[in-house]
Amino acid sequence: MNFFSKAIPPIDSHLLSQINSAFDNLIEKLIKIDLKRLGISEYNQRYLGNKLVNPMSKLQIYSYLLALSLAGNRRSLNEFSFVDYGGGSGFLSLLAKELGIGNVIYNDIYEVSCGDVETLSRAIGSNIDEYICGDIDDLIEYVNKQAISLNAICSYDVIEHIYNIESYLRKLPLLSNSSFRIVLGSGANIRNPRTRRALRKTHLKVEYQDRVKKWGHKERDTLKGYLTARKEIINNYFPEADRNTINEIAKSTRGLMKQDIEKCVDEYRKTGEISYNPDHPTNTCDPYTGNWAEHLMDIEWLESILKEEGFDVKILSGYWPYSKNIYKRLIKKVLNLGIKNLGKAGLFISPYYVLYADYDV
Repeated sequence: MNFFSKAIPPIDSHLLSQINSAFDNLIEKLIKIDLKRLGISEYNQRYLGNKLVNPMSKLQIYSYLLALSLAGNRRSLNEFSFVDYGGGSGFLSLLAKELGIGNVIYNDIYEVSCGDVETLSRAIGSNIDEYICGDIDDLIEYVNKQAISLNAICSYDVIEHIYNIESYLRKLPLLSNSSFRIVLGSGANIRNPRTRRALRKTHLKVEYQDRVKKWGHKERDTLKGYLTARKEIINNYFPEADRNTINEIAKSTRGLMKQDIEKCVDEYRKTGEISYNPDHPTNTCDPYTGNWAEHLMDIEWLESILKEEGFDVKILSGYWPYSKNIYKRLIKKVLNLGIKNLGKAGLFISPYYVLYADYDV
C-alpha cells in the first residue's frame, strides 16, 4: 500500500507499519467474501460490491483518516475509544479493529446497514465492539449512559449528508469528558472547481428528475425528484392552496425537510410570505429524511463553528487514492505531490477535504 506517511501530522513509524499491515490483512479478508451468500440486504450487496471492485482505493482513504485520528496519540491502541460515524459499509470500523483499537463503535442512521455490517464483521472474523443505530443524539446518549469517554470520532462522505450540520458540530464536545479528536472527510469539496461543477449537476438531477427503482435501492431514500416530493408534502399539508401557490412554496423551500417545510407553510398562511431563502443556487435535500445531496458547504464556516466550540481546527487536503489504471496512477501521483506542497491551497486539486480538530478539556 502506498501510504501517505509524509503528508499527515507526525505519527510513529511503527504505528504506520501497523496500519499498513491492517490494511493488507483486511483487503485479503474482504476479497474472499461472497456477498450473495452473506445474507445481507440487496442494498448492501450492491453498495459493498461497488467498493470491493477496487477495495484498495477506499481503504487508502480510510487508512489516511485513521492515521489522522491516531496521530500524536499517547494511549495504547487497546485503550483507545473510536467512533466510525455514519459508518455505511463498515470498512473504517473493520480497519480500526484489524489495527487493534480496543473500543470501536460503529454508528449509522440506517438500521439495515447496522445489521448488515454486523453480519459482515462476523463473516470475516472481526469483532466491532458496539453498533449504535441512530444520529448524533443517540450516540451522545449511549456514550453518556455507558460512561465512555471517546478519544476520536471519524467519518468519510458523511457530513455533506447531515441535515443540520451546525447543530451536529456543536454537539460534538458532548461525546467526551476528556481531550478528543474529530476527523471528518468529505468529497463535497467546494474548493475543487471540477468537483463543484459535477455536484451541481447532481443537485439538479435529483431535484428535478424522478428515479426508477433498481436492484439494490436504499429504501430510506425517495425515488421522487425532490421538488416533486416537496410539492406532495405541501399539497397534503395545505390542500386548499392552488397549484401556483404550491409550486411557489415548493421552489422556495429547497433544502428543507418536511417539518420545516410545514413551518414555512404556516408562515405563508399568516403573512403571505416565506422568510426562508436557500443560501445556494443548487444545494438540495431529500425532504422526507433531510439527507443532503452532496451538500456543498463553506469550509471556513464549518471551521468557525468548531472554533467557537473550543476546537483547535485545521483544514487538510485529502489525497487521490490508488487507481488500477497506470495512466491515472501517474496523474494522481503528480496531483498528490502538488497537494502535499500547496498546503491549504491544495484543496483546489484535492478530491476531498478533512476537518481535523482537537478538543481539550
